[in-house]
This record gives sequence, C-alpha cells and structure tokens, in this order.
Amino acid sequence: MAAGDAALFSTEDKVLSESSVLISEGRTAEALRALGGATFRSKEGKAAARYLQALVAWREGNFPRAARIFSSVTPVSSWIRAASSIGEALSISRGTNASSGIPVLEQSLGSGAVTPLLPLQFRLLGELYEKASLPDTSVLEAWGGDGSHPERARLARLFQAQGQIRLGHPDLGEKTLVDFLKDYPGDPSCPDAALLLATTRLSVGDAPGAALAAADMPDAPAQARGRLAFIRGLALAGSGMNGDADEAFLKASSLDPSLAADAGFNRVILATRKDRGRLDLSETAQRIRSEGQGLPSEEMALQIALDLARRGDATAVPVLSRLASVAHDPGVRFRAAVAAVEAGMDSGKNLSLERDFTTASAAGSEREGYLRIFLMGKGDHRVESDSSGDSGALIREARGFLAAFPASPFAPDVRLKLAEALLKSGDTQGARGEFEQLAATAAGSDLGRRSLFLAAQSASRVMDPASMDDSLMLLERIASTGAPDAMAWQARLQEGTLKNAQNLPLEALAIYDTILGSRGTNGTPSPDRELCSAALMAKGDTLHQLGVTDTKREKQAVAAWRELAGDPAVPIRKRNQALCKAGDVLASLGDGEGALESYRAAFTNDKPGEAEQLWHDRAGFQAARLLENRRDWRNAVNLYCQLIAQGGPRASEAKARLSDLRLKNFLWDN
Repeated sequence: MAAGDAALFSTEDKVLSESSVLISEGRTAEALRALGGATFRSKEGKAAARYLQALVAWREGNFPRAARIFSSVTPVSSWIRAASSIGEALSISRGTNASSGIPVLEQSLGSGAVTPLLPLQFRLLGELYEKASLPDTSVLEAWGGDGSHPERARLARLFQAQGQIRLGHPDLGEKTLVDFLKDYPGDPSCPDAALLLATTRLSVGDAPGAALAAADMPDAPAQARGRLAFIRGLALAGSGMNGDADEAFLKASSLDPSLAADAGFNRVILATRKDRGRLDLSETAQRIRSEGQGLPSEEMALQIALDLARRGDATAVPVLSRLASVAHDPGVRFRAAVAAVEAGMDSGKNLSLERDFTTASAAGSEREGYLRIFLMGKGDHRVESDSSGDSGALIREARGFLAAFPASPFAPDVRLKLAEALLKSGDTQGARGEFEQLAATAAGSDLGRRSLFLAAQSASRVMDPASMDDSLMLLERIASTGAPDAMAWQARLQEGTLKNAQNLPLEALAIYDTILGSRGTNGTPSPDRELCSAALMAKGDTLHQLGVTDTKREKQAVAAWRELAGDPAVPIRKRNQALCKAGDVLASLGDGEGALESYRAAFTNDKPGEAEQLWHDRAGFQAARLLENRRDWRNAVNLYCQLIAQGGPRASEAKARLSDLRLKNFLWDN
C-alpha cells in the first residue's frame, strides 16, 4: 500500500472511530457533524460512513429514514452487507410489520457469505418468521441442503427445526435437531439445539426424553449450561425425580445467576411437594428460607407459615403478619395478609389483623405498580431484548399486581402483559389461561377477540390433540362472531394450518376455499390480498400433499400456485416461489414443457426495485437441468451464462456447472 493510501485510511478510520463512540454515547448530532465534515474517498470509508448515518437515524427513532439509509449502503464487504441487512430489517419490521423485514434478510443470507454476524441474521430471521406467522420453512430447507455454503447450511438446519416446531410439527423438528446434534458434535450451536430439543420433548409430555436431551455439556459456556440445567430440572421434576431435580436447579443457579430466582422458586415447589405437612421441620425448607434470595425465600417463609396455620399452630399468625408488612413481592404480601386475617379470626384476634391487612393491601401503590410493570424492558427508542427486561421478574410483578388489585382499571392491561410474558417464556398453558380470562372480561370488544386469538395461538403451540382441538374451538369463536373482518379471516387461515397439522387436509382445503371464495363478495368485508395469497400458497401445498396418491390433486396444486403467481400485486418472492413449486410438480408428472415454462417465468420475472435472488436462481438451475436431460446443450449453456452474468450468489456454482457441461459434452466456443 502506498504511503498516501495509508494516510487516507488512517484519517478515515479516525473519523469513523470517533463517530462510533459519539453514537454509542447518544451524542448523535455531534456524530453527524463529524461525518459530514469529513471527506471519504475509499469505497470502504464511504460505506462505513453511510452505515453510521443510518445508526444515527435509528438511535434518534427515525426508523423509516434509518431503513432507507441502511438499504443504500454499498456492500463493499460481506460484513457491511450483513450489518446493513440487520439494520434495515429491524427498521422496517417494527410493530406489526414483521413480514417486511424478511425479504431483506433472505436476500442477504442468500449470498452465502460467511461473517461473524451470520448467527445474528438467522436469529432475527427466525424471530420475524414467528411474528409474521410464516406458514412454511422452504427457504431454510433449501439453504440447509445447499452443501456449497456449509456455514449457512448448518444454521439453516437449526432454525428450520425451530420453524417446524412453530408450525406444529414437533416430530419433524425433533428429527432435524437429533440429526443436527449428530452431524455437528461440539458445534457452538449445539447447546441451543439441545435446549430446543429438550423443551420440545417437555412440551409434548416426554419428560425422560427431555432430561436426556438437556444433559450437561461441560465444554459449553456457563450460561448455556445453566439453561440446560434449568430445563433438566423441570424434566426431572416431571419424572418424579425430585432429588435430582433440586440438584439441577441448584446447578442452574450457580452457572447462570439470572436464573437464580426462578430456580430457587422451583426448589421451593419441590420442597413443599416432598415435605408438605411438616415444612417447619424440613431442613430443605429452612435452608431456602434463610438464603435470602428474594421471592424464593419469601415464598418458602409463607409456605412454612401456612403449613403451621393449617395445623392450628399459633406461631403462624405473627409470621404471616410480618410477611404482610415487609415482604418485597406484592403477591406474597397480599396472600400473607389474607392468611393472617383468616388465622386471626380463628384465634379471636381479627381486629388488629384486619388493620394489618388493610395496611398491607394499600402498601403498594396501584398506579406505581402498574407503571413499574409497563416500564419493564422499555428503553429510549431501542428494540426490546431478552436481556433488557427480565421476563421472570415481569411475571412475578404482574401476578402480584393482579392479586393485590383484582378490580383495578389497569388489570386488563396488566393481564395482557402477563400473558405475553408467559408466552415468551415458554409457558404456553399459563399464557393461554390468562388470555382466556382476559377475553372473558372483555367479551365482544376488540381486546376480547384479540385475546381469544392469542389464546388459540398459545393452545396450538402445545402439540397434543386436546390442545389443538381447543385452539380450533377458540378460532371458530372468533371467525363466527359478528361480521367477517381481518381478524376473522386470519382465524380461518390459522384453522387451515391446524387442520393440516392434524392430518386433515380435506378440511383444511374447505377452509382455504371459504377464504378464497369470499373475495369480492358483495356486502361482506373481503379478506385482504396478502391473506388471500397466503391461503392460495397453503391451498397449493395441501393439494400437493394429497397428490401423493392422486395425480389430479397435483394439477390442482399447480393451478393454485399459478393463480398466485399471476397476481402482480403479490411480492415477487412469493410469486417466484409459487412458480418454482409448480415447476417441481410438473417435472415430477413428466410435463417437461410445463415445468420449463414455470421455471422460465420465475427466472425472467422482475419488478423494478424488488430484486429477488433465491427463487430466481433456483428456477434458473432447475430449468438448466431439465434442458441438460433433454440434451438441449445450447439453451442450457445460455441459462448458465445468464446466471454468471447476473453475478448473483450462485454465479460461481453456475460457472462450475458450465465448465463441467462443456468438458463432458465437448461444447467448445468457436
């Protein structure tokens, strides 16, 4: 490198470094001045400066502007491409627009470039898939089978398993995870895979299998080992192995201090299960009470006092009264106060205890508690993360508030917050109960219907037949109550997904036809175009499933996908995906011309400002292979040449295939 070039990079790096520090300190105006006052001549410097300008817009809460700037960053390196895709996806997918960020990440990941940000890209993509209720994992499946990009394939398989479980196929997800752990022993992602496998088995009632999957991984980071130990404790407790479960929870606390409160609480439950009736004589119970670990210790003190009160021991009353006054957890305070009044009435000392009860009930300000709950996890224009808000603490605070102030006007909002936190923590049954209770108290309102929908989603995540039937019942209540609206149609679409999960494809088809038959119906609100396109894609997938034994169904699947592909308002990614699916089916039916037509349509499909690479490239390769099978070398060569000229993520693969084709078939250039 010449001395002048070195000086140029040194000057640019200094400005970029100083601007990064200013942004991290929240001094965005100063950062913009520093960037605006510098001249960047290198491509790398210009791209980095543009990226930092996007970060400024993000930090200032101007997400539309941030998205525009992130999208304009020149991908001079694989790292800047990945980082910009994350920023753009986060910016445009806020609120209810989760699906908007998906194509951005898929486009970036489609390049196959390996960067340290690859796991973060996949993690964000998985979150957006879940928020958008994406009905398939075909993109991840395609990447997972692409051996030319092993790092991407590895992560795609892990997140494909996550998607399979989300879509109600825990058996497929479990198989994918077992294969992943076998194929990639010692991989940094193994703890995540094992944790997902264990929680999946636990959710379907396989406690012994969950305990086996959550076995300790001595070489894994301490936090990952702590999470495995916590799930192992739950599984062992579910198997009746209380002593081993207690040991696992104790290990979870030591490895990951953030789990200490929840692990301690579970040890309380184990102790009460083992020693109920004589907790005051239990060494385990007394040790937990004396550890001073917040809620676990207070909960155990309450359980010991309640045990004494049940046996008529007078020493219970002062313990309960004291807890009602000094306990930090509002739920413990309230329950202790009620128990103290009941015990006092039995002993004839109810007057002073009623006064204590009134004091304890009013000790926590209703409004203060409400605000504390809703500020949990909030930041100044920052994305909420798992680390910024302790879901366990939020659950405890919300439950305590509802116990202390059941008639509060804030109770519905708090219950909604509690249900969402339970769902996020994996307690789907608890979340479902809270959503249903909220729906009952807000019957007929938008909040009530939304709560029913969320209750149905919670029930569907527990993949046992009874829970899926319950989910369908709740969805039917939404869909059949009042005039059809967006939520009713969304409920119908979800019903179709569950019917397929129950292996009832004919019933799923009837639901999809109901949705599609309501388009343009006079006097009835129609399902929107996005929902109809999802229904068409799902209808095609369902017909294809039936086509295993009925060729006529395969042709109907092709017709559904072609109808979807023929709507110019549908995003090009979905149109090309539908055309590729149609091409695959036609090829399997022996209709080579029809398959070529579908692949060529996807390959030539283009819309200004909406480039799509994954299905476009796949269509090109599939068409070229068909042409090779027909010994149509000239057109096959032309397709590979086009793929190379376009410079897409699979251009090098096309170049290798072209060279091989020419070598084997003596196709020399003139």
